[in-house]
Amino acid sequence: MRLLTAALLLLAAQQTTTAQGPNPLNLWVADLTWTGNRLIVGTPVKLTNDNGSNSQPAFTPDGRAIVFSASRDTGAAARSDIYRIELATRVETRVTQTPENENSPTVNERGEYVAVRWVPATLFKEFGIWRYAPDGTPTRGELPAPDTTGYYTPLGDGNYALTRPKSRAFTLGLFDAKSGAIVDVDSGIPALPAQLIPGQRALSYVRIDSADGKHMLRRIDLATRRTTDLGSTVVGRTAHAWIPGRNTILMAKGNTLYARAANDAWRPVRTFDEADLRNASAYVVSPQGDKLILTSPKRLGFATVLRDSLEAGHSGASVAAMAMKWRDAEQLTSVDVTENPISALGDSRVERKRFVDALAIHTLATTFFPRSYRAVGRLGDAQRAAGDSTAAIASWRKALELNPRATDAERNAALAIEKKISGQP
Repeated sequence: MRLLTAALLLLAAQQTTTAQGPNPLNLWVADLTWTGNRLIVGTPVKLTNDNGSNSQPAFTPDGRAIVFSASRDTGAAARSDIYRIELATRVETRVTQTPENENSPTVNERGEYVAVRWVPATLFKEFGIWRYAPDGTPTRGELPAPDTTGYYTPLGDGNYALTRPKSRAFTLGLFDAKSGAIVDVDSGIPALPAQLIPGQRALSYVRIDSADGKHMLRRIDLATRRTTDLGSTVVGRTAHAWIPGRNTILMAKGNTLYARAANDAWRPVRTFDEADLRNASAYVVSPQGDKLILTSPKRLGFATVLRDSLEAGHSGASVAAMAMKWRDAEQLTSVDVTENPISALGDSRVERKRFVDALAIHTLATTFFPRSYRAVGRLGDAQRAAGDSTAAIASWRKALELNPRATDAERNAALAIEKKISGQP
């Protein structure tokens, strides 16, 4: 249980007594320099101030600023907009103030912005990739019709690589502006944009492997559309960034930044001491190769610790047992303990037919959230998938007892459970 013990010590050392609220997602910048072939990573500087969710950063073409998607609103009207930070002064500007959401923003040489524009009610049914004037005014859609794009990579001349949801996974597609056609080239990828490989007419992306987190970095040649493997990722991680001119890839896991050149193995290049950088992702490097933007939630996600432990080879039962020890010892106060990510972790084990692990994780979710009809219902789903219909029906009936049926969503959830109990499809 080495990984679990190390995580426990870290969490215990950094626990607080503050009640949990929303878990902000922040952006950080770190300088990159070289001494010969040795990469030196400077001390990260926090760019955002625990003010909501700040994500999907991209550099301006000159490398002097970043643009990103941020949700600073709360409540039913919450939405994301494009923001910009000048790195020299740290001055932040809000670019858009639209009633829609803007995600995955980029900016071109003319100062125009591009972003995925959407509203919750019609997600993937209208809008899609849109162009915005330098003042943040939406001007036109980039694709010929509303599309199912979640993320994108500009390829020049109006062409794009598209990350699109297909069932539970995402598919990588290429949009050709001349023909207006989208051709899918690979599937089973994470919800991230593909990365342009510096100095090549090619992209890199990750193909998700399995519950073990042994993902594969892949390369696609944009001229031939031929795909090849580049080697494995850091276990369990999918976000990666290239350093221009160095043929070097960066990935982060926990509070450690890793680098890999050519066909070498991953090697740690920096361990972050900052308490807010315990679940870092290496997202993008500047065009000059001298700055790295990291993303990290303020508090370490409990589900992330559980997932990393499972991917390290520990059983669901041992992971759940250690989690209960943490709770009983009151050593989870600085961790983001949220229901849905824990249940989703159990669901991922069901999908891969890891039923013993799935049942352990779903049972853990019901222990942490005993009044949640959702957690209990998902345990029932896992029990049915594992072949125990009797236990599944008992869990579903308990979920019905817990469901207050005060909203349309709760009433619809209860109806769905009743159909499962009666055997209806």
